[in-house]
Amino acid sequence: MRERRKIILQELEQTGYVKVSMLSQEFHCTEMTIRRDLNAMSEEGLLKRTHGGAVKIGKNFVTDNVKDLVYSNLCNKIYIAKMAYRIIKNGDTIFLDDATTCLYLAQEIKRNNKKSVNVITNSILLASEIMQTVHISLKIIGGDIAGNLSATVGKEALEQIRGYRVNKAFIGVNGIDYQEGITGIGYPQMEIKKAMMKRAEATYVLADSSKFGHIYLSHICNLSEVTGVLTDKDLKEEYVQIAKEKNYPIYVDDTFINRRE
Repeated sequence: MRERRKIILQELEQTGYVKVSMLSQEFHCTEMTIRRDLNAMSEEGLLKRTHGGAVKIGKNFVTDNVKDLVYSNLCNKIYIAKMAYRIIKNGDTIFLDDATTCLYLAQEIKRNNKKSVNVITNSILLASEIMQTVHISLKIIGGDIAGNLSATVGKEALEQIRGYRVNKAFIGVNGIDYQEGITGIGYPQMEIKKAMMKRAEATYVLADSSKFGHIYLSHICNLSEVTGVLTDKDLKEEYVQIAKEKNYPIYVDDTFINRRE
């Protein structure tokens, strides 16, 4: 199901429109199955249902360079984004970095107008997704463009971040290891994440379960330095058990939360 929905989104990105009958033939499944997929994805705000199919919502917000990141582990990232949204309070000021799961969190904030949220981000993609949304106040951090990531980094960006004080920071990472801590691939992005953490009252790491057990070059912080790590129900049982034993701040679902607030 997850792979099927990922492919549907990719086809929408390329053509702007998909038909139930054609998808049914492509995936060798019933039209009812495809309708359930499209209805669920419509509720998630990922597409707009039409008679006999679906169309892409709004502008193409995904560049060729980050498509694979945005669509990988899609369902788990949406699950994590919904969990993160429940943590946000009405009137909060938050940092969202350029992680793909933060993009889905931004979409979740956009869809739900019950909370007014002040968003500060270094992600150009994310900013374009939520701009001109009535219940969102948006500030975008300037600076140098980070390679292919459509995000800002560098000295100017860091100086701007240091001028803010926020309620919560939401950041993405590449690896989580219980001994080595939280790590990332790029040094410039690591600097941005660290700067956001220092200016936030609480920091939440958004990391799908595939990130656990991996270690990368840039050390961002130890587990003890974050308020919580939000992940999904596919997290291996061994990681769940160790987190319980060690009281690591891992969020798997609403019944297993080790808070540090």
